[in-house]
Amino acid sequence: MKQVRSLLAAVALLVIGAATTAGAQTRFGALAIWADDVELGVGARMEMDMSGKLSKQPPLSRAFFIGQFDFFLDPCEPADCTYFEINPSIAVPLNATTLKPYLGAGLNIARMSVDLGGTFGTQSDTEVGLNVLGGLKLNLSGMDAFTEARIALGGGEQFSLSFGILFGGSSASKTPAPRR
Repeated sequence: MKQVRSLLAAVALLVIGAATTAGAQTRFGALAIWADDVELGVGARMEMDMSGKLSKQPPLSRAFFIGQFDFFLDPCEPADCTYFEINPSIAVPLNATTLKPYLGAGLNIARMSVDLGGTFGTQSDTEVGLNVLGGLKLNLSGMDAFTEARIALGGGEQFSLSFGILFGGSSASKTPAPRR
């Protein structure tokens, strides 16, 4: 448990540090998610431009940070439990025109709490693993719609599909046109 808290603190410090970097464009959004293990959920997402921070050479020069929180609805019906995941990731856009594909990887932090009632009380468990993801973005007049597939290896250990909208500026200006 102490290791998980340390890991979460480190991720939070990285996000705060990156967010305060001058010129970093940050966008926020909402999403709906389906997962093959715990089914339906809703979430919040933050994306932050990291252009030139990881490398000066493509493709890492165009990388962006994704911070995503997924809350799953009724994951263990009829029992009383709560299940959520936190997914901090780094993604790299691929060259494209209208649809903007990207690939990425990051951490998967999954937490489940179950109310066992009476004398047993509440039990919880947190697991940390890796995630691999790929997605597409489509510009919608100043905001981006996205759809993303993610595989969690360790942590939540599930396949998920999400769809959402990002507000706060379009990434259209951040993805260069393909070279001819």
